[in-house]
Order: sequence, then structure tokens, then C-alpha cells
Amino acid sequence: MAPQLSPEHSADTSKLQVIANQLKASFSARKTHSLESRLHLLQQLEALVQDNQTQICAAISEDLGRPTDDSILAELSVVIEEIQEARRHLKKWMSPEKKMMPLVLFPARGWISPVPYGVVLIIGPWNYPFQLLLAPLASALAAGNSAVVKPSELTPRCSALIAQLIGQYLPADVVQVIEGDAQVSKALLQEKWDFIFFTGSTQVGRLVAQAAARHLTPVVLELGGKSPCIIDDTANLRVAAKRILWGKMLNAGQTCVAPDYIFAPHAQVEPLLAEIKLVLKEFFPNGFSRRETFCGIVNQGHYDRLKNMLDAHRSELRLGGTTDAGAKLIEPSFFVLPSKELTKAPLMGEEIFGPLMPIIGYHHVQEAIDFINSNEHPLTLYVFSKDKNLIANVENQTRSGSFVVNDTVIQLATSQLPFGGIGASGMGAYHGKTGFLVFSHKRAVLSRPFWLDLPVRYRPFAPWKLWILKKLFGYQQPKPLPSPLP
Repeated sequence: MAPQLSPEHSADTSKLQVIANQLKASFSARKTHSLESRLHLLQQLEALVQDNQTQICAAISEDLGRPTDDSILAELSVVIEEIQEARRHLKKWMSPEKKMMPLVLFPARGWISPVPYGVVLIIGPWNYPFQLLLAPLASALAAGNSAVVKPSELTPRCSALIAQLIGQYLPADVVQVIEGDAQVSKALLQEKWDFIFFTGSTQVGRLVAQAAARHLTPVVLELGGKSPCIIDDTANLRVAAKRILWGKMLNAGQTCVAPDYIFAPHAQVEPLLAEIKLVLKEFFPNGFSRRETFCGIVNQGHYDRLKNMLDAHRSELRLGGTTDAGAKLIEPSFFVLPSKELTKAPLMGEEIFGPLMPIIGYHHVQEAIDFINSNEHPLTLYVFSKDKNLIANVENQTRSGSFVVNDTVIQLATSQLPFGGIGASGMGAYHGKTGFLVFSHKRAVLSRPFWLDLPVRYRPFAPWKLWILKKLFGYQQPKPLPSPLP
């Protein structure tokens, strides 16, 4: 059994090396390579989630103050669906993809074979401590890798439970959990891994990329950013308000793909606020209570950050604004910001990652497009409209990790679509087959028999050989250059 690191000693680099070496030895012994072993590991990972739903939701509630229903919806169901999708299709995913070889290589055969990288490092965030650690782990195991997983220290109860359950359900020479703070993460990144998968902030993502570059390690970065909503005057405001609020209020806005701010026509701002007010009453008839109806803020530092943003915009506050420092609870709050000097507004300077929502009026949708393009590419861009031309215009003029029409957040919940960012919002993607492939090296394989060995490829290159080779490669005589302009 591989040695377990206790949190207080988990930055011991010698112990990290022992764990890494044991996982590498297990991988070299091909313990995770066969279809049967991968399916067994996925079955065990699913059993981990299915058997311990109550414990998992209780740990999330203790760390984040999130209601149980939200955890079932946003954490457990996503992981279970991801695992089941992999189990259903793994045999097909593992099959080599045959490729037609060109005539010049006749009689060669060629195919692409997905092979595991080896021992991978997965670093998870605090906002969805189970989903965003176990879903990439499912992809890594489906691809045949061994793994070290590092939960976030900001959710200590979840971290401890993840370590306990993985130790019970998965073999220690295939998956190891290492707990600890930022120093532990730093020590982990000093080691040479075959692949690194990180979910977290853009700031930390840059440090992970730098560490990976030292060893030329391939890396996936799932980051964040300010994901905008654009509403036009053809949108159904009632439905738009419900879907935006559902996405924004999940986990109290502490979601990487949560809508961050709204652009709406000036004439629609007040009607939109009226609909938001009605929807809030519909969604939360008994008010906002930590653990019961609404999620809390993860810690005092994040609470203070959000409270300072809210206080800086009190004059523009239109709905909400109540805070509870003891419960680290902030009521959903909506602001109407002037369209001038948006970049100087505290609410627009960084990803909000909380239940605060600025609304900005526009005269023409191009104003919204230009503002979005003047900033880093968002993880997701949301558009609410019935106008197909407008939707196409926004899609074609912008870049984002994903693009969603008339809804929010649900793109994260399906294994049928890749999930990932672009630019500052991340690199690489996963979920479903995309997740299997991102944790696999796409190995090119070419095979030729001995029975045909034409001399045309070998030196010396007589004119007749060059003529044949040029024909086989599609070579054409160069055309004369056009005469220079007078």
C-alpha cells in the first residue's frame, strides 16, 4: 500500500517522491491499461459517490453552507453522469482509429491509438470540491492513468472526506490524495508529472503553467473570468430572468460559468429588474438562509471582498444588499451601472464570484460586443434573444470558451459537449469523450510489411525516380513569376 501523507507533513518532498515513484511503478506494471481494469476503477468511483451521498452533501454544507438539493444537482449528478458516460462508451473510445494511408506509402496501414500519459496530477478548487475533482479523475482513469489528486484546503471537511473515501474505494497504487495548503501545491508542482490538470483562478493558473513548462509537461487549465449575458429586445424577459437567476444564484454565484454581468437595451433595464424581483420571490419565498435555502460565502476573505464591492456600489444598488457577517451570507444584489468608464467600476474589475449582478444599458448591441472584446475572453458568453441574425452576429464577433443561447450554466452539466476556456479563461477541455482524449496521448502508428520494397525511394535518385516521386506526391511544375508592375 502506498504511504499516506498527513496534512501537517504533506509538503515533505521526499514523501511526495515516494508516492510518485510508487504510482509510476504501478503504471509501468500496466495495472490501469486494460479495458477491464479501467471499467472496474470507474465502477468503484461511481460507488464512492452513490454510497456516500449523505456524507458528501453534509461535508459540502459544513464547508460552504450550501443546501443539500443544490449539491445533489450541481455536484453528485454531474459526476455520476460523467462516469456512466465513460463506462458506456469506453470500449469504443479505446479502439484505434484507422486512417487511410497515401499511395506513396503503399502497402502501409495507419491508425491513431489513444494511450495513457502515465501519472497525472489533478488539482481541484473549493467551489465545487467533489465535482471538479472527481469528474476529471473519472476522465483520467478512463484513459488508463494513475493519479495524484489535491483537494482545496479552503474546504477542509470535503478534503478530508475525499481522502477517506478514495482510500476506501480505489487502490492506493493507482490513486493517491494529498491534502494541504498552497505550500503543498507548490511542492507537488516541483515534481515531474506526465500530465497536470488544474481548476482554479487565472492567477494561480499562470503559476501552474510556469511550473509545468519547467518539465515540458502537458497541462489543462480550467480557469474563469467574467462571463457576460447579452439580452436584446426580442427576449422573453420572464424566462430570461429565471434562467439567469438560476445560474447566478447556484452556489451563491461561486461558479466559474456563472453569469457575471448583464447587457440589456436601455428600455429593457427596468422591466428586467421588475421580472428579477418577481423571480426572487418565487425562488426564495422564505428568504435567504444559509444551508437551508441559499449558499454561504466560502470564507471571511471572500466575504469581505464581496462586501467591499457591494459597498462601493451602494448608490447604484436596485435590489438586495443585505449582508450577514456571522453567517457569511450575502443577499442576491442587483445594480444598474452607467455605461461610461465601466473598467473603473469595482464590480467590473475582476470576476465577481458571488451573488452580485451589475446590469448595463446599451443603445446598440455592438456596444456590448465591443466591451466584451476589449477584455479577456470569457469562459462562457450568454445571449438571450429570438433574433437569429443577432445571435449569429454576437457568436461570430466574439470568442469564448462556450457560447450559450437562452440559458445559463447548463452547458457544464452534459458530457456531450466539451467544457473549457480560451485565453485567460483556460486552455484544454474535458467532459465525455473529450475528457478521455485530453488525458490520452494520441499515438500515431504506421505499419508496413516486408514483401514490397520499391527502389524508387532509395538513393541514388535517377531522373526516372524523381519523376515517379513527384507524381506520387502531387508535385507540379512551378509557374513563372508574374512580371513586376511598371
